[in-house]
Amino acid sequence: MPPLKGTQKKNVVKETRSAEEIAIQSAIHSQYFCMYPMADAAYARLKNPIDGNDYHFSTQDSNFYAMLYNLSQKGMSEKILKDLTYFAENYDVKWNNVKDTLIGYIKSKETENASS
Repeated sequence: MPPLKGTQKKNVVKETRSAEEIAIQSAIHSQYFCMYPMADAAYARLKNPIDGNDYHFSTQDSNFYAMLYNLSQKGMSEKILKDLTYFAENYDVKWNNVKDTLIGYIKSKETENASS
């Protein structure tokens, strides 16, 4: 005899994280890059996991480092640094300069925020 409808209780798990938190966690645990290297470490494409848009930046542009800083503040710093290390090892050593510049940018922002 088939089970009666409505007699079984369904365990529904309510999601307590925001859509932004889910997007960030998905990007962190993903095996895909959030950033894509371009020629001579002069340009990069950056996929923002929060809004889903692709951005094309010069690695000399302060907006590039500002966006990476904002993502790192939301928990993606380890993923971003891991991607930059991979680019330096497998594409072009010049990505180490980008990584060092980003680390310096993050440290300057943190000291700026601590002093204010």
